[in-house]
Amino acid sequence: MLAEAKAAGLAFEVIAVREGDKLPFHTESRVTLTPAAFRAATQTVTPQGAIAIAHVTEASPAEAIAAARAAGWPLIVLDRVQDPGNVGAIARTAAAAGAPALAVLPGSADPFGPKAVRASAGNVFRLKVARAQWKDLAELGGFGASSAGGAALAEAPIESAGMIVLGSEAHGLSRKDLKLVTVPLTEGVESLNVAAAAAVILFEIRRRRG
Repeated sequence: MLAEAKAAGLAFEVIAVREGDKLPFHTESRVTLTPAAFRAATQTVTPQGAIAIAHVTEASPAEAIAAARAAGWPLIVLDRVQDPGNVGAIARTAAAAGAPALAVLPGSADPFGPKAVRASAGNVFRLKVARAQWKDLAELGGFGASSAGGAALAEAPIESAGMIVLGSEAHGLSRKDLKLVTVPLTEGVESLNVAAAAAVILFEIRRRRG
């Protein structure tokens, strides 16, 4: 994660390394902690040997939209996706598929929170990430992912959409006027985890873009 952050140009305020562990790169902002001090400073049960504080520059909604358009991708929008693990997994998948930008609506987990960053394996730093309101996205047409009732994924022109909206598994989409796209499932299976649905949709867009 720290290597990804460095590659993305983030400025480190401090990097703390556990005694006996190594960093994959040289930095002047490094301090070394005893194992006991390091354990007290971390938030995980079995931490890796380095933790850091870095300055993240969030994009504006307009910048995220512009980045998506320049790359010929829909803007990926998270609508009340509350689990930081899902937010991070979607960011990782978006980066892997080639999507350049992500917008996060109110009610979603912080994409730069520790758990989300870990779940993204640092790939969230590869994206233009903006916090947005629906009004910021008013000019974008697009599709909302729905577990049922939408156009079949194979038939929906998602690759040319202005945005793809992924909603809460518990509450669905907060906007009811979106066109819907549905990933067909085997009978008896109610729905996909939102991160799994995102992976299917994002890599289908990648496939169509060639």
